[in-house]
Amino acid sequence: MSTATTTLAEKPQNVTVEEMRLIPAYCPHTQSWVYGSPESKSWEARMGKSFSHMHHYCWGQINLLRALSSGTPEATRKSMLSNVRADYQYVLRNSTRDFILLPEILTRTGEVELRLSLFKEANNSFAQARALRPEYWPAYSHWAEFLIKAGKKAEAKQLVKSGLEYSPGSRVLREQYRLLGGNPSEIVPIVQKPAPESAGETAAPELAEQATATRDDGEDPPVSGPEQQK
Repeated sequence: MSTATTTLAEKPQNVTVEEMRLIPAYCPHTQSWVYGSPESKSWEARMGKSFSHMHHYCWGQINLLRALSSGTPEATRKSMLSNVRADYQYVLRNSTRDFILLPEILTRTGEVELRLSLFKEANNSFAQARALRPEYWPAYSHWAEFLIKAGKKAEAKQLVKSGLEYSPGSRVLREQYRLLGGNPSEIVPIVQKPAPESAGETAAPELAEQATATRDDGEDPPVSGPEQQK
């Protein structure tokens, strides 16, 4: 998946109740918390063996919250973001190809790479996410927003159009397409052939919705652009 880093990651210290509330519901049942409980066994049964590595993703999400806090000094923020990326990449390196949350983790990795000005790496992360799950709209919208801010509106419009072909109901993509001068109603959806079942897919599509905090109901904050990635 993504390129390995040499950053050593470790569990964040003094994790608060509020921080736990803001990360995925499965995090308290991963390793370094209450792994091995009936709840963690239930999550692992639904996600597969790759769930055993998800504590790194949870650590990364906590450190991301702290890195983006307004009181975090710039040098500290960059160091913490590098640690976040390392945690995400740990999960990517150690998960099976059919792990249901790979598109989300790749997309989150791309977001962090944008903030670190690793634009080529971010593009690659988003592209991998789209290849694994073409209907996963955040993998289109985040990179498209970057392209828009970089003045590459034609390229952004084509990317958003591709996203809408696979995810025609995405409010975020529809709004981006309108802003780029397109008409979402003219998009012809792509009818996908059913993919072979995998360990993650047999957990049912709703697992992805329960396991990820990504929403497309019009309540998400705006996608950040290059000037916000510093």
